[in-house]
Amino acid sequence: MGELVPRKTMVKQALKGIGGIGGGIALLALAGAGSIFGFIIGGIITFIGLALSTSKEDRLAGTITAGAGILTLVSAMGLPILKDIAGGLMYIGGGALIVAGVFSAINFIKNLNARR
Repeated sequence: MGELVPRKTMVKQALKGIGGIGGGIALLALAGAGSIFGFIIGGIITFIGLALSTSKEDRLAGTITAGAGILTLVSAMGLPILKDIAGGLMYIGGGALIVAGVFSAINFIKNLNARR
């Protein structure tokens, strides 16, 4: 067996797993949202992402969140070509977030079992 992984690393893996899976599901749900609802939610998500990106530790998460919000806004606007492109990117991004979250959760479970 290998060395034990520090608790701080395991906490990050667990949070990345939960956040990735939850964020991916939310992004997939927003891809199919209606125009008014999607526009309001997209604006809120964009502002949350911009607020998160001011912190040095959360800059990447904030940028990803703001990008998801902007995609939701563009998707909700109803412009034919942009709506399709933004919707496709939302589906790809949601799937990628779920895959990354599952990968982090699997690493967390492996490290948790190694501690037993």
